[in-house]
Amino acid sequence: MKRIMYHLCTVLMGLLVVAGHFLFTRWLFGQTVAVACLVFQFVVGAWIVYELIRAPVCDD
Repeated sequence: MKRIMYHLCTVLMGLLVVAGHFLFTRWLFGQTVAVACLVFQFVVGAWIVYELIRAPVCDD
């Protein structure tokens, strides 16, 4: 149960950071740039997760 709560809190903190970054970027540069940055961040994040999942194991 403790582990589940830890992971839920970690995900919530990540979402809060992304939301804060989006709002700050929207305030500075406008809606279009903020959405473009958000999409770019999600694409890079998804690519990193994909690469980590399918990364080959190198046992030397």
